[in-house]
Amino acid sequence: MSDNQDSSKHRRRGLMLALAAALLGGLVVARRVAAPQRMPFAGLWQRALAEKRGTAEAQRLIAAAEDRYRELYDGRPRPASRVLRFHVERITLPGLALYQTLLEAGDDQETALTMMDALCAETVTGFRRLMAFLSHLPRTFAMLRRIGPWVVRFGFPAQGWEMELLESSEDCAGFNMHRCFYLDTLTSYGAPELTRSICGGDDVVFPALAPAIIFERTTTMGRGGDRCDFRWRPGAPQR
Repeated sequence: MSDNQDSSKHRRRGLMLALAAALLGGLVVARRVAAPQRMPFAGLWQRALAEKRGTAEAQRLIAAAEDRYRELYDGRPRPASRVLRFHVERITLPGLALYQTLLEAGDDQETALTMMDALCAETVTGFRRLMAFLSHLPRTFAMLRRIGPWVVRFGFPAQGWEMELLESSEDCAGFNMHRCFYLDTLTSYGAPELTRSICGGDDVVFPALAPAIIFERTTTMGRGGDRCDFRWRPGAPQR
């Protein structure tokens, strides 16, 4: 066999292997896209549950919650907004799956909610560290006033949240929220009370801005109020 024939044979074999690899890779990607991801926060929540209820019980609860998450995921609402889909799939449904699992395991509502309060607080510890870092930067409050509206606009779009801007001055940045996508979604699942655990993350994250910025909130819809009132005020003198 000539060198040209050998070369042609090797090229055809290489092409076939490349096509086979591409096909296999496509099947793997398609399967991953079609199948739901593992329940977000599963590992974090299992470790936190193990400290409170023991390793075996934590494993059992998380396994049951992941089964429930897959059921919820299959029947999940699919808003047109990609951001709202993120809030459904990565935040609302994981919490709902574990909350329902705790109730089914025998927890009464307040015990289950207290546990979810603690577990949701665990999920935002990284953001709390970020806020603590930002509190040491120069002109922290001025930076928050500039960045805050963009975070709200892109992270919490008007299709899901109705917000009333009240003030944006050197003395205060504040708004009232009159509609909440988390509350609406959880209400549709018959669990509006779980909203308190999700919005409780704000009470963990934003106080870390002190002393540069003082966070104030007196009422939330998730705790039965008619609105959620958010206020940030400059604390220590800004450099």
